[in-house]
Amino acid sequence: MKIRTLLILANFLSTLLILMFLLISFVRMSIPNESILILTIITFAAGSISALAHFFLTGPLMKAVNQVKSESKKMSEGQFAVRVSEKGPAEIKELGSHFNEMAKKLDHMFQEVKKSEAYKTELIANVSHDLRTPIASILSYVEALQDGVVKSEQERKDYLETIKKESNRLSKLIQELFELSQLDSNQTPFRPETVHADQLVLDVLQQFELIFKEKQVQLEVRMHDDIPAIQIVRDQIMRVLSNLIQNSVAHSPVNSVILLQVKKVDQSLVFSVKDEGQGIKLSDQKRIFERFYRAEKSRNKALGGSGLGLAIAKEFIALHHGQIGVRSEEGKGSEFWFSLPLKQKGE
Repeated sequence: MKIRTLLILANFLSTLLILMFLLISFVRMSIPNESILILTIITFAAGSISALAHFFLTGPLMKAVNQVKSESKKMSEGQFAVRVSEKGPAEIKELGSHFNEMAKKLDHMFQEVKKSEAYKTELIANVSHDLRTPIASILSYVEALQDGVVKSEQERKDYLETIKKESNRLSKLIQELFELSQLDSNQTPFRPETVHADQLVLDVLQQFELIFKEKQVQLEVRMHDDIPAIQIVRDQIMRVLSNLIQNSVAHSPVNSVILLQVKKVDQSLVFSVKDEGQGIKLSDQKRIFERFYRAEKSRNKALGGSGLGLAIAKEFIALHHGQIGVRSEEGKGSEFWFSLPLKQKGE
C-alpha cells in the first residue's frame, strides 16, 4: 500500500470514528432526528474537505519520497552522482540534505575505488616489469657462462660484474618494496634526534664526489648562516636528500650546475635541489610522487631507478609532518624541495 493511500485511509477512519461518537452522543442527548441528520451531513462534509486537503498537502511529501526512491534505485545500480531536491518542510529538507551528503560521500568512495583498481593494475604491471628485467638478465648471463659461450677471462669477469649489478638492483627494489610496506602499516620507527643541517648536507654530498666528476656536473651550495638544528630521523632525511640529488645528476646535461639550497622559512627548514635538465611535464608533475611512476615511460634503467625513490621520500617527509614538491618547466630544469618543521609535534 502506498504511503499517500495509507494517510488518506487513516484520515477517513478518524472521520468515521468522530461521526460514530457524535451519533452516540446525539442519541444520548435526545437531539431531534432532523438535527442529527444535519450534523451528520456537516461532519461528512468536513471529513471530505479534510481528506481533500490532506491529499493536496501530502503532495510535496510524496514528491520528495518518490524522488528519494527513484534516486536510491539509481544508486543501487552503481550511479552515485545523484542528488535530490532540498525543498519542502523542515524534515524533508533535512532528509534531502542527508541523502545528498551520503550520495556525495559514496560517489567519492566509488571514484577512489576505481582509482585504486587502476593503480593496482598499473602497480602489478610495473612490479612485474621491474622484477622480470633483472631476473631475465641474470638468467641469460648465467646460461651463457654455463654453456661455455664466454671464452676469455676478461669477458667472464664482465659477465659476472653484470650479474652482480643486476642482483644489487633486484635487492634494492625488494628492499624498497619492504620499506613501503612498513610505512603503509605504520611499522617504521620514528626516533628523531637533534641534527645540524650543514653537517647533514656534508655527509650526503660525500657520496656524490666521484659521481659529480664522472658526469662533469658542478655543485653549488647555498646555506643561510642562521640555520638552526632540527629534530629529525637522520637516516631518513639523508635518504630523501640523496634521492633528490641522484635524480638531478641523472637528468643533468654535461657541464651543467646543480644548486642545493637550505634556508629557514617561517617555522620550517626548506631544502631544495635545482638542476638544468629538460624539466618535467605538468601532467607528470602531478603523479611524480606516486609509486612506480616514472616520467620516462620506457622505464629505461639508465635514466632512472624503479620509481619508488620519490614515493619513499614522500612517506619519510610525511612522518616528519613536512611537505615535499616539485617546481619545473619543460626545457628549464626542475627544482625538487621539501620542508621540515623546526619543532616536531608534541615536542
